[in-house]
Amino acid sequence: MHALSLLAVLLPLVAADTGYAQCDCQTASGSGQTLTYNAELSRWLCYHTYTNIALWSQKDGRCVATQQYIAGDVWQQNCIKVGVHEGYYAFDSNGFPINNVPAMKVQTAVGNCD
Repeated sequence: MHALSLLAVLLPLVAADTGYAQCDCQTASGSGQTLTYNAELSRWLCYHTYTNIALWSQKDGRCVATQQYIAGDVWQQNCIKVGVHEGYYAFDSNGFPINNVPAMKVQTAVGNCD
């Protein structure tokens, strides 16, 4: 229930926007439900979903728009879709997805863009 309340508060922060230059995902799992930055989910989403419009910035730890701005409401939906429902993978030191293990999932995910 706390997760739904948290989403209701945070969703308007990224909804109905004209786009952002960079985004990441924040997630929570377990009893505390404290949101923290999730580099793996953010990078996976950038790599897997935003291939043609953004690049992963290792320095900033964010998905950075290159062709057009990233719609914050869509980024938010994708953080939830991939992080909670579909699952995502970490990357090895060469930048390749480690997908020979089960996909990771979280209980709560939100988008963070600016």
